[in-house]
Amino acid sequence: MTKTLLFQLHWLLGISAGLVLSVMGLSGAALAFEDEIVRWANPPLAEVAARHAAGEAPLPLAELARRLDLGGTHRTTRLLIDPTGTRPSNVRLAGRDGGRLYFDPYTGQTVPEPRLSGVFEFVEDLHRRLAAGERGKAVTGACALVLIFFCLSGLYLRWPRQWWSWRAWWAVEWKRQGRGFLWSLHSVIGTWCLAVYLLIALTGLYWSYDWYRQGLVAVLGGERAENGGGGRGGKPPAVDYARLQAALDALPGVRRAYLDLRLPGRPGQPAIARYLADDPAHSRAFDGVEIDPRSGRVVRRLDYRQQPLGRQLLSSVFALHSGSFFGLPGRVLVMLASLCMPLFFVTGWLLYLDRRRKKRALRSARRGLELVAPAAAEPWLVGFASQSGFAERLAWQAAGQLQAAGVPVQVQSLAQLDAAQLAHTRRALFVVSTFGDGEAPDPARAFDKKVLRQAQALP
Repeated sequence: MTKTLLFQLHWLLGISAGLVLSVMGLSGAALAFEDEIVRWANPPLAEVAARHAAGEAPLPLAELARRLDLGGTHRTTRLLIDPTGTRPSNVRLAGRDGGRLYFDPYTGQTVPEPRLSGVFEFVEDLHRRLAAGERGKAVTGACALVLIFFCLSGLYLRWPRQWWSWRAWWAVEWKRQGRGFLWSLHSVIGTWCLAVYLLIALTGLYWSYDWYRQGLVAVLGGERAENGGGGRGGKPPAVDYARLQAALDALPGVRRAYLDLRLPGRPGQPAIARYLADDPAHSRAFDGVEIDPRSGRVVRRLDYRQQPLGRQLLSSVFALHSGSFFGLPGRVLVMLASLCMPLFFVTGWLLYLDRRRKKRALRSARRGLELVAPAAAEPWLVGFASQSGFAERLAWQAAGQLQAAGVPVQVQSLAQLDAAQLAHTRRALFVVSTFGDGEAPDPARAFDKKVLRQAQALP
């Protein structure tokens, strides 16, 4: 009963949520190497990387703020400064739809929006919200939960009888045809991707639901985000960029490192700087520092390697989601698993359509038999056991031909047969399919254990 219920939910959610998961998978795969693609499409980033390799230092914050007019025309809440040329340096302008201002970190000159950056912004919006705002975000969040269900229910449904056999777990049966091949492709590749999908779903929920994010923070020992912090409302405090720079220069390796500087939006809030150390644990293992925006006093330091494991994981949610936590192999693995997402949607639909087709044929075979009144003579027993419905259809067709020849029949599943019924049966025809590596199909498992493994007197 449990397996039947899980199977029904698995295919029902698969044919409904599978398309959204396919879109999320393909868009996620496109984002896997966004930085490398944007860098390849924009030669000026290579020039920035060359200046970094030559040992040059980017402009200090005060000079950069003056050249970009951050206190006048361009008001900002966040600066992303990458003197390594890995990512485009930009200023996020204040306001709900303020946009971004891109610049060269060594000259302070504004530059055009990098090529393909707009494309990737759309792909990211498609990945997170289906380009449909909050409604799309609700759909993708629900589909992340469905993906977790797919992983767990799929593992239960495909658990092989010979669980100790590596071949049953990992080998696709390429020589099979039809439904057998589709099932092997669907279940085996699903096993390959299982751990990756669980990781993607469990981390993706971090951006979908506040309750999940707060629960994760509580479990991993992080700090709850304060809504606004400090005073309520009020004009953002003045920022002394020279003192901010002096505080950052006191930290080793920060001047020439990737810097993400978030300026306070309300009085009483500190400026928060995140930067990559010389030898980071992974590409998103940021060290952090909180600085008073007026005096330049360091309020608190948060070095990644000195944090407990729970806080390290919490600050690495994006790295875990994208696979960069595990370096280049992790990114490639996540990309390949994401590309496989449409495979399960397509094979699931084909299996569903095949099952519907067989059910229609089965109903047709049963309908012809049920229209004929049973004879008074002792009937033949036609027993069947089928995994996909094909053997059951053959059993009903055979019963129809027997009945058309004047032979009374009784059709029954092996799941309903026991030794007592067999002892009172004189003539029987069994139509039984095998499953997997010649194993009994699910409806015949109880019959196999309770009846076939015991000595029976069946004269």
